[in-house]
Amino acid sequence: MRVSVGAFIALVVLVAVMPGGKTATAAPVTVQQSAGHIIAKNGLIKLIFSKRRARLVSLIDEIGGRHEELLDPQFGMYFDANGGRLHRPRHFSHAPRFRSYFVPLTGKGVKVIRHGGRSVEIIFQGPPSFWFPFRITAHFELRAGQSGFYAWIIYHHAAGTPGGSIAQTRFVVKAAAGHKVFTHWAVDRYAVQSPLMGVLPEEKIVKKIQDVTYLLTNGQIWCKYDYCLFNYQFLCYGMAGHNTGLWMTWPSTGFLNGGPLRQELTVHQQSQGHRLSKNNILAMIDGAHFGEVSLRIRRNDNWNKFFGPVFVYVNNGPSRMGLYRDARREARRQRQKAPFRWLKSRFYPLIRGSIEGTVHMTNGHNPAGAWAILSGNGKTDWALQGRHYNYWTTVQPNGHFFIGKVRPGKYKLSVCGGNQFQDYVKHDVRIGPNRTTNLGRIDWTPANRGKTLWQIGVANRSAREFFDGNHVRHYRNFIRYLNAFPDDVNYTVGTSSPARNWNFAQWGWYNKVPYWTINFRSIHTQHGVATLTLGFCAALMSRGGLAVKLNGHRIAVLHLPKSGAAIYRSGGQDSKYQVVYLHFNAQLIRAGMNHLTLGFTRAFKAPGSYKARMRYHPTPIGAVIYDSIRLQIKH
Repeated sequence: MRVSVGAFIALVVLVAVMPGGKTATAAPVTVQQSAGHIIAKNGLIKLIFSKRRARLVSLIDEIGGRHEELLDPQFGMYFDANGGRLHRPRHFSHAPRFRSYFVPLTGKGVKVIRHGGRSVEIIFQGPPSFWFPFRITAHFELRAGQSGFYAWIIYHHAAGTPGGSIAQTRFVVKAAAGHKVFTHWAVDRYAVQSPLMGVLPEEKIVKKIQDVTYLLTNGQIWCKYDYCLFNYQFLCYGMAGHNTGLWMTWPSTGFLNGGPLRQELTVHQQSQGHRLSKNNILAMIDGAHFGEVSLRIRRNDNWNKFFGPVFVYVNNGPSRMGLYRDARREARRQRQKAPFRWLKSRFYPLIRGSIEGTVHMTNGHNPAGAWAILSGNGKTDWALQGRHYNYWTTVQPNGHFFIGKVRPGKYKLSVCGGNQFQDYVKHDVRIGPNRTTNLGRIDWTPANRGKTLWQIGVANRSAREFFDGNHVRHYRNFIRYLNAFPDDVNYTVGTSSPARNWNFAQWGWYNKVPYWTINFRSIHTQHGVATLTLGFCAALMSRGGLAVKLNGHRIAVLHLPKSGAAIYRSGGQDSKYQVVYLHFNAQLIRAGMNHLTLGFTRAFKAPGSYKARMRYHPTPIGAVIYDSIRLQIKH
């Protein structure tokens, strides 16, 4: 890691803690302006902004006289958005050409604010436009003694202006291309189990398979969605190479939409000619991948939202894994310091509050591991919210939870998990500044649908407990199933295991039989009302409806709406969660062995050869991803 600082001409001497924990004297931050550029540096890194392009065009590592460029000078680091106007005008005669992708910042009115030798802040403006009715300010701050810089965005929508939507908005860091500077990517261990760190591919592209998914000459299928993270995992990721690392770190996450279980992109490569050589590091500050909804702001809404800051970090060292570990340590330090006292904005309150409580489930279950989530105080599911701020934590084994550093305001509290298909919800929870809201004991009474005969999986909006459920970041998931279950899924309650005998996704093709079977024994013929509850983490029903049969008797055919992109974009779940309750006469459950089957009405037999299977795409095959299945009887 960085262990020394070169000699600098300094007007002010500051003491700082350098990467790797070494203390050194740091130079003050200086800034220079010309007609076309702004140059800011602090003796560790140098930033060059283009006024005309309203973006960072150069990031130079200057430690020890290295003077190494870390960005692709053609693109640099920029801010963009997908979205648009909510309602198109009736008459287009005077409207500009329709657009849905925007690079909204301009160099007009750029501001440079000096804070002595401590820091410099560069602010670009993005005025509202016909198709994108939001005013945007983008801030970049370089501080003394830090081998990195901060970036944040503030969105404004004035009441009376046309309504607008934001599908995704982000900072894009175009790192130096090829392997000249960076040779490896590194993403949180939950994204890719093995290896933690991988080589940036430079092999030739044989063909494009689907959206940003390529077959390479070495047989690897590269897909940018393989490197997604959940919001709760956002801490640090980036690239490392020849003694240099470049990292995106997240000092806070409360501004992200969709709560803890939204998934978004981190690092990926783009094609240049016939190779993957463009290296990208993203900060997806708002996104709609994996079923998350676009943010919609209506005409009469006076709305503002502060996104960020993120901290772009640079470090040096001989070990790539050492660089990654150092970056994670720096990310944790940033998280401990946030909210930052030096960041002065009326949209970034420094005095915050906290909340705590103890969840007690009246059915005797333990809520340990459930999510306690603060979100916008409305009817919308927390997983599909974007216009408000979101905070979360997990419930401890004793039922207690604590969420700190919360913006003051009114929220909805949801408790999700606890092996329940329906969340506990409490509205109008007020968080005051500089105090803790103590909810005391929270009695959660789950719905009572009778005695549980059996259950497969845990109701918690996750398929991780199933076979391959914690190893889903692979394009070939639809082929992996055929190899793992040559006789398809035949699950016997009491002897089979979810982790070994139940695949995380049921695809629209099969090996031998066009359905999955659940075998269960009943001591006697049942009476009363039976309820079969099916929780779905994702659905793309390309092969008809899902037929549910018990002992050959059809109970229902389910037609679920598409939940998102998890089926074909290396995901194990979407943000949209769906639950179906099927009620039927319990007398259909006979004494002895019973057989419940689940199968697509238009499922088809998969071809036998791998080459033939690879001609298919997961989209037309379709699938459902189960959260849990539970059978109950109420007499």
